[in-house]
Amino acid sequence: MIITAEELLKALPQGQLIPVDVRPEAAWREKTLPGAINLNVYDYFIPQSDETGIRGMAAGAREAFERLGIGQGRVPVFFEEQTGMISPRGLWFHELAGFDGGLVLDGGIQAWEAIGGEVAPATGATDAIRQSDTPPNGFRRELVASTNEVLGHSDRNAVIFDVRRRSEFEGTFLHPCCARPGRIPHSHFAFYEDMLRDGKYRPASEIREITKAAGLAPDRQIITYCHRGARAATALYGLRLAGFDKVKIYTGSWHEWAGNTALPIVIGPAEEV
Repeated sequence: MIITAEELLKALPQGQLIPVDVRPEAAWREKTLPGAINLNVYDYFIPQSDETGIRGMAAGAREAFERLGIGQGRVPVFFEEQTGMISPRGLWFHELAGFDGGLVLDGGIQAWEAIGGEVAPATGATDAIRQSDTPPNGFRRELVASTNEVLGHSDRNAVIFDVRRRSEFEGTFLHPCCARPGRIPHSHFAFYEDMLRDGKYRPASEIREITKAAGLAPDRQIITYCHRGARAATALYGLRLAGFDKVKIYTGSWHEWAGNTALPIVIGPAEEV
């Protein structure tokens, strides 16, 4: 699921890999990897995390990849400045749409330039993930959690995993676009950035220590969430590196949950879970 800059430098001339720059379009246009296209995966908000919203999200992702010519024998390599909250989200959208084989450039364009990789102004295509009304084709429903699944997580032997900053988790900080501060009840906690070091994923053994401290176990279904589903994707792939294979994302995350006053919240330090 990840590729180093050294590995990419050797493999890129073979023509099977296509770099996908998920940074803002202006940064891509200024300089990017050879042949890189641009895809905005960050600004997407799911309208509602129900079955209709999930299907529309998956269909919209597949349509964006197909417009860019991804999924036709070419393997995307998603990258940003360093490994952060955007490139893993690009890979997650790729998997959700039903495609296999995508990768994240670990360390991003900074790692590429550090080994002398060529950069140049962009000349390729650009697109964005958008919601679609078209029925999705072959998407991976198991990668996403609905609001109802989050509400009934205990009945499904699932664990809720909040990967925002502690101030968001405890409710002392509120994004302006969110209606209420706090967290989903019974959430486990670890900050997503703790799975990274120097702009790259930590070794699997170190991530396992983080998950152990957060009270997570590989035999349980894990539902990750954050503000709107981006940091949750970084955590998902960190969990996979650590040996967790039953992980999904609540894409609506706190932005959606906080906006529905019928849903319960908790404010304050972590409780026993």
